[in-house]
Amino acid sequence: MKNYQIFSTIFFLASGFLPYPSPELILAQQTPAGDHKVTFVITAPMRDLGEFRELAKQAARLKPHGNVEVTISTLAEKGFYEIPEGGNFWYEYASYNPTPYKFFPDPRITPFIPADFVKKNRDLLLARAKILREFGLGGAFWSYEPNFIPQPFFEAYPQFLGPRVDHPRRGNYPAFAPCIDIQETRDMFAGMVAELLKNVPEIHTIFFKTNDAGSGLCWSDWQYSGPNGPSACRDIGMGERVASLMNSFRDGAAREGKKISIHLTGSMFSDQEKEDISRHLPPDCYFQSNTSDEVQSVGSEIGAKYPVRGLIDPSGILEGIHSIGPATGTVFINFRSYYDRSYELPSVIEKVIDMFIRYLGTPAPGNEIEEKQELYKLCEAWAGEKDAQKLFDAFRIMEEAETYKRSAVGNASGIYWGVSARQITRPLVAVPQMLSGEDESYFMPHVFNASEDEARMDYTDIHGSHNTIPEGAMNRYLSGLKRAATLLEQIDGTVPEKDFIRNMALALRIHRSIMRSAGNFAEAQAIRDRNAEKFRQPPHRPDKSVTWEGDPDRQAFVTIMRDELDNTLELISLLENGGMNLVCHATDPRYEDTFLLGPNVVDQLRIKRNIMLAHWTDIEGYLATPFK
Repeated sequence: MKNYQIFSTIFFLASGFLPYPSPELILAQQTPAGDHKVTFVITAPMRDLGEFRELAKQAARLKPHGNVEVTISTLAEKGFYEIPEGGNFWYEYASYNPTPYKFFPDPRITPFIPADFVKKNRDLLLARAKILREFGLGGAFWSYEPNFIPQPFFEAYPQFLGPRVDHPRRGNYPAFAPCIDIQETRDMFAGMVAELLKNVPEIHTIFFKTNDAGSGLCWSDWQYSGPNGPSACRDIGMGERVASLMNSFRDGAAREGKKISIHLTGSMFSDQEKEDISRHLPPDCYFQSNTSDEVQSVGSEIGAKYPVRGLIDPSGILEGIHSIGPATGTVFINFRSYYDRSYELPSVIEKVIDMFIRYLGTPAPGNEIEEKQELYKLCEAWAGEKDAQKLFDAFRIMEEAETYKRSAVGNASGIYWGVSARQITRPLVAVPQMLSGEDESYFMPHVFNASEDEARMDYTDIHGSHNTIPEGAMNRYLSGLKRAATLLEQIDGTVPEKDFIRNMALALRIHRSIMRSAGNFAEAQAIRDRNAEKFRQPPHRPDKSVTWEGDPDRQAFVTIMRDELDNTLELISLLENGGMNLVCHATDPRYEDTFLLGPNVVDQLRIKRNIMLAHWTDIEGYLATPFK
């Protein structure tokens, strides 16, 4: 996305723009691309068949522009059986990982995974495939490979034992994937893929990720515990190893007389490994390590803004659409959140498909002015001529805010800070060790940390590393979000896309609240770090010296506490007034976990406020109060 300067209404009126053209007119103006056909692969991990049918209906609108496939590999439910007794947060990453053995397991794997779990996954897969047939759509299968297999499998078949793939700082129970360098493993993969395609012949694309979140390859530089695997395969190059995995998929397809496309996406390798993989790619296999003309990816904002839904980055989407050229074979359109916990709002999915239909085949803007004009015309279509400028300015401010955040705020994010560290719902207090077990019961089980003590004492321990945000840096970002939300709220309630714009304003304010919490917890932890020695002592009354301000860090901390208390009250109001539909959350308490908020977020926020008020004066036993 490009940065956008403010273009005044006068400039746009003077430019003499024509009314926004209809989709039919644009389609009529498009130039056919000969026999070349792009394949669109649309992903949204929906488990409800009614919602999936609506997704298929939206996807089918792209059929005049190319082949259309919808990913159907989402698991029916969480793999509770995989998580070790007593809990282990690293396994939460992978508990929704799709992989062929969770649908059509090899007979050797079958005894080690619950039969009812496999049946539910298979039934859902086949039901979604039936819906695809109704709309004349193809299917795609997304997975993590080689995915780890429960430890008892390797006890029964030790020859399959491949690399350790878990993260040693994020868990305390190892996980292993099968070694792809032995023929037995490759035959096993080929057999499961063949069975998959036999049952769902609509699948034409398999795309997968490795070296992260429950998957990995032997001796890769990027294994979290360090390069590891069987000694016998240590000298095999990474390019040859990846080609072996891809060829096992191709062999499985060949058994069913099918030809499929295989994509290695979003995986982590060293530069040397990337080069080696690229040199060894089999036919119809692709590696998305860098920008490629052959493969393009476009996505919604749910990845960057999770757990918030309902936001859109039109400039980024337009840029992605215009990147589709004669050499492009596959376009991945992603509406999936991290770790398959949720998916984008249907209204956003519809808008993104609208944009594809409107802009596919149209010339890309030749310069920055034309890019602004294109965006402004889109704003006219959504907000009408009267309010197009407000919508345009809101998108520009959001873009500038995101550019600033990337450079100045660091890695603060909704999923890792807000959700997996539970900053959204946990109380911000000066002395967290003074909270009772009952106080902690609603949030501590979900805070991602291999150590409960670190989870309790370090607010900015994010998946094993201590993080900071420069003091005051978050404020400029929050200010930009507030300005953009205010502009969106000022748009007339009769504009063409009033509901969509209203949701976007509300979603932006919820995201702002989550980032406000991140800034508050970061500054609070910085104060705790500066005074670590004082907080290690037993609480005591301050000395009797007269001091106008008291300890300056005490004043700073209670100011942060008050801001977080107020922020929590504001978030409660946002959620109670339509915001819950814009926040990814479980509908059943059983599915609340480190990456998914529970169904009772508002109740938890009220508990947070009550605990903070009950512990408001704890800090006075450690840092001196004013004595005026």
